[in-house]
Amino acid sequence: MSETQPLRVLLVDDDDIYIGVVAQGLSDEFGCRTTIASTGEEALKLLRSDKTGFDVILLDYMMPQMNGLDVLRRMHEDKNETPVVVLTAAGSETVAVEAMKLGAYDYCRKEHTDIQQLANLVRGSYERRLFRIAKEFEGERAREIILDKEATDKVRDVINAITPSLNSAFGDIAAEVETKWEEVLAKLPQKERRELRALLNHMQKQVGVLETGIRGLLSLYQLVYARYPETKEIENIRKEFEARVQSFALTPKK
Repeated sequence: MSETQPLRVLLVDDDDIYIGVVAQGLSDEFGCRTTIASTGEEALKLLRSDKTGFDVILLDYMMPQMNGLDVLRRMHEDKNETPVVVLTAAGSETVAVEAMKLGAYDYCRKEHTDIQQLANLVRGSYERRLFRIAKEFEGERAREIILDKEATDKVRDVINAITPSLNSAFGDIAAEVETKWEEVLAKLPQKERRELRALLNHMQKQVGVLETGIRGLLSLYQLVYARYPETKEIENIRKEFEARVQSFALTPKK
């Protein structure tokens, strides 16, 4: 346990003498910040209202009105996963087993406990919770990687499907303009010829910009998903695109 970050322990027991001794010992000898609840209802109220939460709960089984197992069931309903160590009396092994089934991390017989043992149980339960969180995070991350790969594969398939059509469309536009515009222009009066020539010239430039941009995006996609890209390679794609766009802007009108 860290002195700079003491563990927050919720001690739930209706025995005033016991909780006084335990709370004082955990605080003085092991630096825990212990909050006391004398009933199950009070414990649940604290769990639902406390904004920062508790690191570990020491929960007595034998309490009036709502026993420790009832508290565990309510915690399960509230999706509260704070580690719980159940405190039982002699001959309560069946209760301890049931508590573990309900999510308790450990149990301790009250007549055999001392402050050192409780501190070890608190520390061990807290560390097990951290380990579970880390494992859950790793599992979630692994699922995300699988989903990312599936999405990436689908995107690649779509790009591979539409790229030939895009290339063909751009090629057809360029070919039509090159082969037919002079023929069309020759049939027009001089003024309309100049206007249409300017319009076609502008369209050629915009088609060039679109084609260059799409090729740049495809190249960038390949860099990002095929391997870890280097910054200079990404920068080269940007510079090439900007240079091509600039060249289209500087192309003199025909």
